[in-house]
Amino acid sequence: MAKYLQVKYDIIDNLQSKRAQLTFFNSGAHTVPGQGWSLYFCSLRRPGLLQDQGMRITRIQPVAVLVFLQSCFHRLAPEVNFKDIASGESRSLQFVNGAFSVARTDSFPNWYLAADGLEPRVLVSTAGEELSFVGPFDTPNKWKRYDRQTEDRDYRDRYNSLTPEERFDRSNAMEDLGEAGKRVLPTPVSIHINEEQYVHLNTKDWVVVSPAKFSPQAAFLGDRLSVSVTHVKPHSRFIVFTDAAVTASVRGRELSGSEAYALNVDPEEEVVEIKASSPAGAFYGAVTLLSIKNENDTVPKVSVVDCPRYAYRGLMLDVARNFFSVRDVMALLEVMSLYKLNTLHLHLSDDEGWRLQIPEIMELTEVGGRRCHDLQENQCILPFLGSGPTPAPRGSGFYTVEDYRNMLRYAADRHIRVIPEFDMPGHGHAAIRAMEARRNLQAANLSSDTSSRYSLVDHTDPSWDKLDESNMYTDNAVNPCIPSTYNFVSTVVQALVDMHRDVMPLTAYHFGGDEVPAGAWRNSTACAALLPGLDLSSNADLKKYFAKQVSNITAHFGLDLAVWEDGLMEGNLVFERSLLPNGQVYAYAWDNIWEWGRAGRAYQLANAGYKVVMAQATHLYFDQPYEPDPEERGIYWASRVTSTKKTFSFMPSDLYANADFAVTGAPLKPQDLCGLDGSQCVVLKRPENIIGMQGELWSEAVRTRQQADFMLFPRVLALAERAWHEAEWEGTRDVDNNNTRAVEEELQQDWVQFANTLGYRELDRLDRLGIEYRVPPPGVKISNGRLLTNVEFPGLQVQYSPDNGATWCDASNVTKPSSPKMIFRTRSASGSRYSRHIILLVQEDVTSGCVIIGGQLATMLLVLAGVMIGSAGVGGHLHLL
Repeated sequence: MAKYLQVKYDIIDNLQSKRAQLTFFNSGAHTVPGQGWSLYFCSLRRPGLLQDQGMRITRIQPVAVLVFLQSCFHRLAPEVNFKDIASGESRSLQFVNGAFSVARTDSFPNWYLAADGLEPRVLVSTAGEELSFVGPFDTPNKWKRYDRQTEDRDYRDRYNSLTPEERFDRSNAMEDLGEAGKRVLPTPVSIHINEEQYVHLNTKDWVVVSPAKFSPQAAFLGDRLSVSVTHVKPHSRFIVFTDAAVTASVRGRELSGSEAYALNVDPEEEVVEIKASSPAGAFYGAVTLLSIKNENDTVPKVSVVDCPRYAYRGLMLDVARNFFSVRDVMALLEVMSLYKLNTLHLHLSDDEGWRLQIPEIMELTEVGGRRCHDLQENQCILPFLGSGPTPAPRGSGFYTVEDYRNMLRYAADRHIRVIPEFDMPGHGHAAIRAMEARRNLQAANLSSDTSSRYSLVDHTDPSWDKLDESNMYTDNAVNPCIPSTYNFVSTVVQALVDMHRDVMPLTAYHFGGDEVPAGAWRNSTACAALLPGLDLSSNADLKKYFAKQVSNITAHFGLDLAVWEDGLMEGNLVFERSLLPNGQVYAYAWDNIWEWGRAGRAYQLANAGYKVVMAQATHLYFDQPYEPDPEERGIYWASRVTSTKKTFSFMPSDLYANADFAVTGAPLKPQDLCGLDGSQCVVLKRPENIIGMQGELWSEAVRTRQQADFMLFPRVLALAERAWHEAEWEGTRDVDNNNTRAVEEELQQDWVQFANTLGYRELDRLDRLGIEYRVPPPGVKISNGRLLTNVEFPGLQVQYSPDNGATWCDASNVTKPSSPKMIFRTRSASGSRYSRHIILLVQEDVTSGCVIIGGQLATMLLVLAGVMIGSAGVGGHLHLL
């Protein structure tokens, strides 16, 4: 059945009925029986079958995902009146989804069949990452989300897939500079280059000279340049690290810090000096030198003085929803270090997985780190997010203690701090189920005296693992009212402290704190006993109590505390900072959908004394799609579009000025949120508490390393630019938008420099590092009988095919249409990969085949001339028409 029962899933309509259709086709020789089997699959759209179709659908063990409380795991099973499906027969079922679905990657792979007494099997037609069983999104009713209006609101979805012509027009303002616009990314505070003078570092007699303080940084640079390291300074041809304070001037402000550095290349003396007061600054000076170095190992005369804008420059990687190996994480750390990002926030637990071995509580990874077809979740947790019925990579996996310590060593060598996160009290399904499996096993082994030592639920609460009438549940909410919860937290924190010791001492513990279901603990007798008289329909006091207890535990270890913004709030009320005894408490501000009225939380938290990391979902969530196209990967609850330019344009010091579009795509201006006088928005009174910014990659729809690279890059480079460098155009936009045009012009000029730098240098660098970044599809239009093409990052080559992909030719702006249907793609910087294909239907008369033009024509004519002259001898003649 798994081999021959084909399925096809089609969205019929999002705007009116939210209907979808599932079609079975029996391609085998045998009849598919009408009873005795079930089909399991993941859907975030809450599908419900229309009546009288002979099947029933059941949601199994719901968990909280994607901001909304939704069920992922479903079972579709025949009822007694479902008929056999004969060989060659099709059968269709109609669904009504609880939410819209406008992209192919809304669907998950690896649907599987199960039956009593048989091993479950993945349907071959749904296996792998192609998602070819999902039908096309070929009408507006399929790619739009909503179409309704009220007297005071317009909810019509403005987003459409870009046509080739629209994409061309969007990129048409991009000037092709013919070279990288910036010599270093992220942009230094001050850089002066004289390209006419330079030094050669490849003469093999250069050395790196360093005091003991900078020995690791000297070794790093020597290894990258293939030169030796010494403590003895020669007369010339040396790179010297100097221990000295560095100060940079930014907009009249004198800035200094442990990460500041100065770099000076003197070709006349053949000396390179890197000056810094700390190993981190010395490392960044070395990284800048490597960035400036040309392919032939020459470095021009240059003077750089540099200092970061923010002390916190981070990236969050979700390894809980889908797992990423040690090698994957190390590859990410390498790239982060080259662009001066200094914090990796590892999201190590969620509903769908627990990913770090805790020696005292092995069930966390033995059960919570594995996903498989075990409906009781005694051996593993359920196969959420399309991971299939057997433990397999990405759905299953965890880091051993030594794995984790190796990653810490690798990060420490690159001056990157690792902040581990175990998400509680919400998003705790994997941990809860692992502890229930432990409890059941120990109770069966007559170890009941310790079986509940780490229990995370109140077993006297009859509803802890059941839906209530409001469709809320506590299955994923760790109970804050039982002592065993804090036994658990203490043991986990102690294990982390031990793992970090002597490698990278643990400085901060992130406990998550986000998205606690509203109905959690409502019927908990333990909570009723702990907090007499509390209205348990609200979580405010219990969330606050949990935060305080975790704060006390972590403060005992001398740790700072880190929390997602809603873990420190109830509604729009911020918990008193004095409640938490940690030296610092980091609040990660993420929930900024402009029209939802929550963007001001970042400023509320800063004003209340919390150290705020800007992590706004509209600009810095890298699981959102680059374009509003059904074929673009991404979850789009926060933004239908998060392009590289959008991340580049984010202004962390001027939050409301980033308001651009509502979720419908309707344009927004800051005064739409704040009023003409700005009085409707929270004012930042303590800017010193905005300590940095961070990008996030949530992995619900990211199951491979290639997909992760695609979603992260090149947006991570834009994140690094904004976190390190404050551009001249930032912070100059008035609330009334009087000077918007001038700001946009300055932003566009800076973006042109940045985009050319990506296309002409940095993307090739990523290729050489093995990073499979997203190659942007081209823009195409016809003008005066010629094909015009462009691409978001100048320097990348556009290609076209006139014969449905059989042959490919390089395009230029003098190429003529050569087929009624032409396919276009962009080639990566190294030429090894390509963008998704863009189809252009040509209405004009066309030629046939590939047209060789421009520089290619000149090259081929010269080659041809050489061949013909050589054949004809000195007296030969060549006529070129």
